[in-house]
Amino acid sequence: MQLASAYTSAALIGRTQEQQALRSPSALPEGNGATGAPDSTAKIAAPTQDQKTRGPSQTGTSIAAKSATDSTAENAAEKSAETAKTAAKSKTAGANAVFARYDLTRISATEVDHMTSELKSAGFDDLGFLLGLERQGAAYRTEMETRANVPGYKTDSGFDASAPMDLLAKTRSERDLAHRYGQTTERLDSQLAKLEVAHMNRPSAAAPAGPSAQMAETLVLFQAQRLWIE
Repeated sequence: MQLASAYTSAALIGRTQEQQALRSPSALPEGNGATGAPDSTAKIAAPTQDQKTRGPSQTGTSIAAKSATDSTAENAAEKSAETAKTAAKSKTAGANAVFARYDLTRISATEVDHMTSELKSAGFDDLGFLLGLERQGAAYRTEMETRANVPGYKTDSGFDASAPMDLLAKTRSERDLAHRYGQTTERLDSQLAKLEVAHMNRPSAAAPAGPSAQMAETLVLFQAQRLWIE
């Protein structure tokens, strides 16, 4: 009987302790609402919603900044291209002005040196063409003959730096000779083509010396037509 009462008392005490534990605030889970969700979830959700609210404004600002950057880059590229075109036109005009002062069909080796120097001063930067001209100049020819001299022997090639020469014909002859012996003619072909263009662009070379045959024929026909009408 006493043992049964002891078991009953222990059971009542345990039940009482469980009820007190359930009623204690520390036993309740930290959270917001009946679901017991952590408060940190609500705190994180609020900034996320705020970021969504601010998102379109920030995105629009970024697009505008990128558009301004792209526009600035395009303007800089256009200005650079225009500057390059202007510089190229200036160099071409300067080179044409130099070529206009020389007749390439009657030019001396000394004049070739002068023309080459003037082209460099004008900003002409076709190095291959300039080297080809220097090979025809007086300074280069004199240096080559000096190196070819053998001590104790006197050599005289009869070179006259002031004598006029046809630079076009001379370059064409060198090209044909290289072709005949199976050598590459790419450099000489390019040099000859550029010399011919430079010579044809000269005002005196482009303008006819007198009335052409076609013009004379037209005048004759016009006179004949007038006589026939009268």
